[in-house]
Amino acid sequence: MKLKKGDKAPIFSVKDIFGNDINLSDYKGKKLYISFFRHAKCPFCNVRVHRLMGKRVALEESGLKVLSFFENSDKVIKSSVLHQGLMPWPMIGDLEKVIYAKYGVEESILKMMKTFMVHSELRKTIALANTLDSAKEKDSKHTNSLIPADFLINEDQTIEIAHYGTHADDHIHLDEVLKFAGIRVF
Repeated sequence: MKLKKGDKAPIFSVKDIFGNDINLSDYKGKKLYISFFRHAKCPFCNVRVHRLMGKRVALEESGLKVLSFFENSDKVIKSSVLHQGLMPWPMIGDLEKVIYAKYGVEESILKMMKTFMVHSELRKTIALANTLDSAKEKDSKHTNSLIPADFLINEDQTIEIAHYGTHADDHIHLDEVLKFAGIRVF
């Protein structure tokens, strides 16, 4: 079931890749950006993570909290360069996709195929991602049909924006995240 504006964010209690407890209730009173990525070797995810890191200072100064989920084991995420850049923000491995299911994140082969039709610079993105990512192991359970989703959550833990991707490279626009955080967008 897809979530929408005004819905309460589904509660969860997990550990991040370093074993730290992450409870949604701990973020009450704070704005929160939750992003559901595909897997650590996903070229689109690699590029997205590094673009997000380009806004790191502004996001941290704004007080917006960021949580990133990946359909990988903690071991695989740690072996990827992704964890090195996002270390100040919790990264959570959800290989069984338990939290993905709570938030209605979908798998779709058709939407995955659409990626190849709408992405004009696919080869360039894959080449760039391969230079950024060093994850050597593959999880036996991750799929290639998972479609990303993003959620901007208000201080009262209601959803302000629920963005479900229409293809594998469709995350919420970074300008929307910045506006939600109160950062002026030019």
